[in-house]
Amino acid sequence: MDQLSKRLPEVYEIHPEFQQGNSRVCGMEIPGFDTLLKQAKHYKTRLKAPFSVYIHGDFNVDNIIYDPIAKRINFIDLHRSRYMDYVQDVSVFMVSNYRLQILHKPLRRRILGVAGDFYRFASGYAEKNGDATFELRLALGLARSFLTSTRFILDKSLARAMMLRARYLLECVLRTDPKVASSFRIPIQEIFVG
Repeated sequence: MDQLSKRLPEVYEIHPEFQQGNSRVCGMEIPGFDTLLKQAKHYKTRLKAPFSVYIHGDFNVDNIIYDPIAKRINFIDLHRSRYMDYVQDVSVFMVSNYRLQILHKPLRRRILGVAGDFYRFASGYAEKNGDATFELRLALGLARSFLTSTRFILDKSLARAMMLRARYLLECVLRTDPKVASSFRIPIQEIFVG
């Protein structure tokens, strides 16, 4: 959430329409994104990663290079690698797949399927290692990755879809009592659709 706060001015510079204050619709309070972010920062203080692993730090598809001659995968841009919460790499990878601007429907479904497969892999790893807050931390990580990635997206339709996903994820997390963290599930099917 701190990273999102730091990058928010850049997001608003590219997409000023995202900067909206609190409002009311039919008497119902609708918090602006800044308000949601402030609430999420406070909420996040109650979620601790139970362990750290050595992560890439910017694990997006642009930093994974396949060498077809050597039949080998290479990782680049490793300057952020360190021991940290693994949801950082999981969320960045999933969103980097989503933001690929490929419109061919079968290929788009396949790309979004990769994000879903990676989620299932990470979720299984979390369960195997007793990580009860994985889903909540990942939802916050996805929200961060969706919104901060809009700095690179000039397609207003895609950027708006990503911003709305970030907002939706924050709202889902904020409605969840951290005491029942293990019962929270990210609505992956709703988030990762073409």
